[in-house]
Amino acid sequence: MTYQPDPRLAERAKENVAWLTTISPKGRPSPRPVWFVLDGEDFIVFSQPDTAKTRHIEANPEVSLHFNSDEHGGSILVIGGKAEILPDGLASEQPGFLAKYEKHYPAIDYDVPKFDREYSVRIRIRPERTWGF
Repeated sequence: MTYQPDPRLAERAKENVAWLTTISPKGRPSPRPVWFVLDGEDFIVFSQPDTAKTRHIEANPEVSLHFNSDEHGGSILVIGGKAEILPDGLASEQPGFLAKYEKHYPAIDYDVPKFDREYSVRIRIRPERTWGF
């Protein structure tokens, strides 16, 4: 069965934070909030190097990405797929990333060069299935 993008995805992709869940070596889910942009049907996330998140992906590329619910516990959207660490790419060069997040950099004591330096690992998440309600 071929993956069909969920029609709600374009709207949900405007949100600032999604939860990326990787699998630890002991098989435990390890969720963490991430900034992301949609790149066609794929998601792009940036990470600091040598983190649990990147080690988990290298060992097991199966991940899920989900969005927060609405205030009533509805509007659930979960994407399951495979993640890969890409060989290069800066956040500042990723289409849409600066437009979405640069305004938040000062609140976390970052500027564009510092973010590019410290979050130098680009991760692509290729959706394979979607569920929600």
